[in-house]
Amino acid sequence: MPVVALSLLVGCGRDNPLNEPAERYENVEIDHERAIRLSVAEVTGGELAALKLQDPESVSPVWESRIADREGQLRTVRIDATRGEVLGTSPGPDLTDSERQELTRLLEEARLLPGQAAREVADTTNGAVVPAIELDGRDGEPVWKVSVLGVGDESATVHVVDARTGEVLERSPA
Repeated sequence: MPVVALSLLVGCGRDNPLNEPAERYENVEIDHERAIRLSVAEVTGGELAALKLQDPESVSPVWESRIADREGQLRTVRIDATRGEVLGTSPGPDLTDSERQELTRLLEEARLLPGQAAREVADTTNGAVVPAIELDGRDGEPVWKVSVLGVGDESATVHVVDARTGEVLERSPA
């Protein structure tokens, strides 16, 4: 069975928040969990597929998410990361029929919510910032890729979390 690679964060911006020193996150008042709740509330019946912090060092950082609606279509939701206001909702990237089917299947099979996956890994790193979360497939199974920036030592790590069990399958430097 061919593996369909979904890159839901493509087009979420050119900045990589994992390349930013931790002190540059000082203007981010809205954490990833609140950004998830606000984003999902914007799309009726929607489920988070990806979330990424844009421009964390600026005075106007933004959370940008990809929310899948009931038909598997993606919507992009932008949230002000300082005030928690919804800046806008727009159509997300176009997916082929097979990509949409794969995304729908991964979301249906994922038992662990993205916020839970982030808590699984962020709790192990004291004072960590979670600048990105993305649903992906690994050997046909749903996984959450959770990017974590350690505030104390500024180490950036990507954690692959089984979206069914919550088990951390892999940790690698970003």
